[in-house]
Amino acid sequence: MERNPGPQPPLSARVELELNQMTLKRAQMACLTGGLAALAALATGGMAMAAPDHPVRMSGLRVEGLAGHTVIDLGGLKVGEIIKVEADNLGRTRWLDIALDSGGEARVASFRAFLDAPRHVIAVSLSEDLLISRADAAADTAI
Repeated sequence: MERNPGPQPPLSARVELELNQMTLKRAQMACLTGGLAALAALATGGMAMAAPDHPVRMSGLRVEGLAGHTVIDLGGLKVGEIIKVEADNLGRTRWLDIALDSGGEARVASFRAFLDAPRHVIAVSLSEDLLISRADAAADTAI
């Protein structure tokens, strides 16, 4: 407090001045808080939308244009290429048709496959022998 303050404005004017100062501080805090919240939302949303850097299980993915992608088996050996990807009515991946290097075609459920998009490779959780036997079985039933 000051000693011998100068003339004071009327009480109502002082209260109004204090209220205006409080409102200004609240407005500044609200603006700052809103800006920080928006920045946090943008930062986390951007991270959530980034492409994965590891193989992703294909079951339920909505993917297109995978024809020609290399297919590898459990051992990491190339066994063929994707002919087409079949999806349900909602566009989610259900079946993969694979042209095998050893001849024939194999049909594999999407939950057995992992997509490594940056490398354009699909890893199937089956051995090459199982894929070939599936292709042979499909060829026998087609006859």
